Amino acid sequence: MTPSKISPPDQQERPLLELLEEMRAVVRYGLPVHADRAGPHLLALPAVRSRALDPGDRVSLARALEAALRQEVDRLQHELAPAARLLLGTDPSTVGARLTVRRAAAAAASGYELHHFRKRIEPKIWSLLVGQLGRAGDASAVVAPVLHPAHRPLVLPADVFAWEAVEHQQALAALWGAVYLLRAELLRIAALVSMDAGEDDLVAAAAGALWRHALVLHATARYQAAYGQVLLHAVADTAVDAGPLLGPAQIAAAAGWTPELTPAQELLLIEAAAPEASLLDFMTALACAQGGPRLIATWRRALTGRAPCGAGPDNEEPQA
Repeated sequence: MTPSKISPPDQQERPLLELLEEMRAVVRYGLPVHADRAGPHLLALPAVRSRALDPGDRVSLARALEAALRQEVDRLQHELAPAARLLLGTDPSTVGARLTVRRAAAAAASGYELHHFRKRIEPKIWSLLVGQLGRAGDASAVVAPVLHPAHRPLVLPADVFAWEAVEHQQALAALWGAVYLLRAELLRIAALVSMDAGEDDLVAAAAGALWRHALVLHATARYQAAYGQVLLHAVADTAVDAGPLLGPAQIAAAAGWTPELTPAQELLLIEAAAPEASLLDFMTALACAQGGPRLIATWRRALTGRAPCGAGPDNEEPQA
């Protein structure tokens, strides 16, 4: 009888098979992950790229892959989770051990004979780890562009394309700068609340955070008006499902949790925010705008857990 022909994997199966083969290599050597042993498909996963300090550097990506693996194997909810930790080398008893030692410990922990574990169970663990990394990409951290020390002034050629590129970098830097300043204010509020700070300190901190949030919205709107809803030059990964491309709205959300606002309230903040204006200018303009005092009160209560002193039943404040 003529043996049946085995069809090659189709285009949808191929990326998964390559990811599994690359995970097999990672498991073989264990942690830490070395750059020359990390496969390109694993390094291209959103969960890895988003953790890398420099997504263009292979060593940085390898470190990010290791960090993602350590985090996700700890989160793994499966009967093979203890075996996965032993096999990968994140368990203290197998840290730095050879594959034969790690495999024997994992087989014993999962209750399988060593040969059966190697042939049947170990591939399941590769699949679990790949799946965990793939799901982690849905909630990956947003990472700012990497900056490097400059040893000489920036000199641009008299070229329209260079000027356009710089304009885009200015818009992107302004957005990230606003996000980090908002992040600092949100951390300040969290610290003050935990210390049970006085009313004056909380009022000032909430006002500062609202101002910074308005500036983030302002920078986001400017970027979207000039370049659209997706970051310019953002590229989707065709080998894996990388999800939606990164946009300015996702960058803005990276500062931390902020109270949910209506589109009308966001527009009010954008109109009151001017990058060249001061906090006092912003709060004065907002307090005089229709709906502004209520927005100030709602924002402050949501961030601090305290109702503003003197606020009426409709959340209108006598003063900002």
